Amino acid sequence: MIEPEVDEVRFAEAQRIVRVTALRATPIEDDRCSGCLYYLDPDEGLSFCWHEKLGMLVDADWWCHFFETREDS
Repeated sequence: MIEPEVDEVRFAEAQRIVRVTALRATPIEDDRCSGCLYYLDPDEGLSFCWHEKLGMLVDADWWCHFFETREDS
């Protein structure tokens, strides 16, 4: 079995983003990514977060400190 190569630069950047955004895999109170303004498709369990400092796929139940309530919620 061939070991996968780890892109250390990209891994370090992903770790930095997690620290900066305080991204966590559990919601805080009832705030979760699926209810955030930056969550691209709130009807999906996995969607893109388009916040300028995050910009990655996130789970609907995750949370970060850039959470901003949707107007339609």
